[in-house]
Amino acid sequence: SGIVYDKDGHIITNYHVISMLIYYPDRYRAELVDHDGERMEITLLGIDVLNDLAVVYADTEPAAFFRLAPVDIKQGVRLYSLGYPLDIGISIVEGTYNGFMEKSFYRKIHFTGSLNPGMSGGPAIDRSGRVVGVNVATAGNQVSFLVPVRAVIELVDETPGAGEGPRGNFLESISTQLLSHQKEYFHEDVFRLDDHVELGDYVLPGSPASFVDCWGNGSQSDDQPYEILNHNCSGNDPVFISSDERALSVSFQHSVITSRGLNRFRFYDLFSSMFGSGYSGYYGNEDEVTGFDCTTRFVKSNDITFKTVFCLRKHRKLEGLYDAIFKAAALGSMETGLETTLTMNGVGYDTAVGLAQRYLGEISWKE
Repeated sequence: SGIVYDKDGHIITNYHVISMLIYYPDRYRAELVDHDGERMEITLLGIDVLNDLAVVYADTEPAAFFRLAPVDIKQGVRLYSLGYPLDIGISIVEGTYNGFMEKSFYRKIHFTGSLNPGMSGGPAIDRSGRVVGVNVATAGNQVSFLVPVRAVIELVDETPGAGEGPRGNFLESISTQLLSHQKEYFHEDVFRLDDHVELGDYVLPGSPASFVDCWGNGSQSDDQPYEILNHNCSGNDPVFISSDERALSVSFQHSVITSRGLNRFRFYDLFSSMFGSGYSGYYGNEDEVTGFDCTTRFVKSNDITFKTVFCLRKHRKLEGLYDAIFKAAALGSMETGLETTLTMNGVGYDTAVGLAQRYLGEISWKE
């Protein structure tokens, strides 16, 4: 779906709607289909990958269009989302404006309404027809999300209109936007690692930011000769860059295992198998990312000796972006062990290395 916002045929939609046109221009084409069923080619003019927005153009003269302007409304106001769910025709979904999401680094509107596939890029309007946001995603059960209209206006203002200048390299633009944004996202005043959690004999990074969800669990039983305590944290709004890639996504997991009768050899085998796992679950295909290249080292930090593994793989189409895995295991005990894993998607090399160093530096013995 899309929003025509002027008489010249300029349209706002989601970046994820047209992302494959950028990644595989030799495989895909994009068309506008109007209310009469007429088809016409569209041209991509500008993108905002962080807010999942794109500006496109079609050579048409719309009979009507939406006007974009800042809107301030109160929580509880009724909104009406428009779009083409499942390609079955234009639909209007009534819902409620619930303000901005609290646990998100990016400004997203929580919309209590049933968005469905195909409605992405359509408008959510108030009863006066003012555009409040752009449909972007749903979590089901009438929990949906909108990009606020202010982000739309900013992209429109900085995007040249059709025929006003060269469109540039959009893959390069994606890389530039993500790399420049990392300084803000991973700044120590935003993404903190000095909020700690205690597991067993260790003090570890706890909850790093308001937009990262954390939880814990344990595994133990009378017939199990060991117990495991886990602490997990994961960012809840990674940036979509393609159907197989995400960026600015961070998660980590700590596991402390304690023997309850295992001999040293069985404990070592169990601990080693834990350290060797956790390399799956990544987005990406061989057209878009390389394989992982790993380096193993023994490092001493805060009087703890660690075996560490640092793995990187490169995004083939996005210059300067990598996925990274950092794993560390505390050595020296045959009765208890710490294994911790930090994963990062779509980050710069210096960011990956720096965050791994900060992460390891926050691990210490409990006093």
